[in-house]
Amino acid sequence: MTDRIHLHRDDYPATLALLAALVGGRAHHDWTTIGYETTEHGACVDWEQLGASWLSSTEKAVVHIARGCATLENAGGPSPRLRKRLRAAIAAVTPDPHIPPGWSSGRDDQ
Repeated sequence: MTDRIHLHRDDYPATLALLAALVGGRAHHDWTTIGYETTEHGACVDWEQLGASWLSSTEKAVVHIARGCATLENAGGPSPRLRKRLRAAIAAVTPDPHIPPGWSSGRDDQ
């Protein structure tokens, strides 16, 4: 990996959950060769290498979503104004959207 960053499980739980779902179905692959390596406390990720790898276009989309999720988690989550729009965007492309824990205020955003 070249420009890798470490994502700690306490700071990036939703991002790591997305990446774990991505690699979980292909546990037999050596993910370190394309920019992803689990650690004792999270994972090291090279976003550019992972996005330019042999993954399918759908899987690369998950990488881009995970990278955006990491940005949001680093900033403390989406603002209330954006939360509703994020939910709508996710619902538009997934039959059963999963909103990461902590992104929901516990009520409908009005």
